[in-house]
Amino acid sequence: MNNINYAAMSDRELKQYILTNRSDREAFYVYMDRRHSRPRKATVKLDDPAWQEKIISAIQVQLTSAN
Repeated sequence: MNNINYAAMSDRELKQYILTNRSDREAFYVYMDRRHSRPRKATVKLDDPAWQEKIISAIQVQLTSAN
């Protein structure tokens, strides 16, 4: 029986745990469930003149939420 609290781990911590404990399928499924539960949205439209600023902003949001 596994007594590890995956919910208390950040995404980064859980990913590192999975990389060092590759046989822990439960951890893998928890991580994948987290990834798939996040909404996907289009950041920019093809003809948007401010596409670079929007991409940079989206990347910054992802970087701060990953910590």
